[in-house]
Amino acid sequence: MKTTILAAAFVFAGTATAFACTPEELQTKAMELSTKVQEVVAANPDKATEVSQKFTGLQTNPPTDVEAACKAYDDLIVELDAM
Repeated sequence: MKTTILAAAFVFAGTATAFACTPEELQTKAMELSTKVQEVVAANPDKATEVSQKFTGLQTNPPTDVEAACKAYDDLIVELDAM
């Protein structure tokens, strides 16, 4: 029983670090977000102000850690994909 619990703990611990966002991934997400903002603004000029405000908000008040920044970028990318 102890070995099963210990094995499960190692699996979950390994999974958490496997999904950690690195600074390199954050840079990639930032470039993807920038490109997506340009695409949405070009395709939907009426949404330009809304999209620009959200994007500027991320730039002026960036999350304090890499994980939070990755999540914020991912959330905004998903939102822009829906536009």
